[in-house]
This record gives sequence, structure tokens and C-alpha cells, in this order.
Amino acid sequence: MNAHIKNKKNILFFIIFFLIIFKFFNTPYNAYSLVLWNYDKRMTQAYGFCKNESWGFYNYVINKYKLQNQKIKIINHEGYVKLDGLFNIIDHSNKSNEYIIILNFQSENEEDIYSAKVDNIKNYSIKYRFNNCYLMELND
Repeated sequence: MNAHIKNKKNILFFIIFFLIIFKFFNTPYNAYSLVLWNYDKRMTQAYGFCKNESWGFYNYVINKYKLQNQKIKIINHEGYVKLDGLFNIIDHSNKSNEYIIILNFQSENEEDIYSAKVDNIKNYSIKYRFNNCYLMELND
């Protein structure tokens, strides 16, 4: 009889333990997002659209303006990890670039994007902007 009670306590302990793990890792929500959300939406959820690493902004402008084979310099003004370190993106930061993507630009006292400390920024024009993320194209 004591063994039977001990087995019930063990089973109850394991059930509570697994419920806590389920809650801690948010398993139902994560399973739901895996099933219903596509890759792009999950990546944007994890890395932000125009915040943090800003993967969503990068992906949006690359696809919208068909920039897959262009030389692009990526600058994350807030100091987050650059996308080329996280994903298979070629770093063109030391080359002449036709495009610059500036992520998370934070201005102070009426500063605009052209007051950012970026080499030759005045040679670029804004092609697309969303909040504090910019796609800039080299002027002709």
C-alpha cells in the first residue's frame, strides 16, 4: 500500500514538474506560432522589425527593392549585434557601397540622419524610412 501511495506522489510530482516547464518555456504559444506563422513572421517576432537587431526591416527592404545582390553596409546605431554576424549576410562595411541600412537611429536635439557619424552620409539619399530605420541609396 505504501508503494502505491509513493507511486501516486511521484506521478503527481512529475505532472506538476512538466506543467511548470510548459509554463516556463511558454510551450503552447511557441507550438502555435510554429504551426501558424511563417518563417519571416517568426524571425521578425524574435529579432524585431525596427528595434533590436531589426531583421524584419532588413528583410522587408531587401525583398521590396530587390537588393539581394547589392553591396549594402549595415549600421546598427544602438549597438545591437549586426545581422551579418547572426545570419549568412555578406559584410560590405569596408567596401564602396551603393546602399546603407541604418538601424535604430537615435537622434538628440533636432538631429537628423545626416548628422549621424557615418562616413560619407551626405552622399546618400533616403530611399525608404520606417520609424528610426533607414535605407539610404548613393546619389548619382
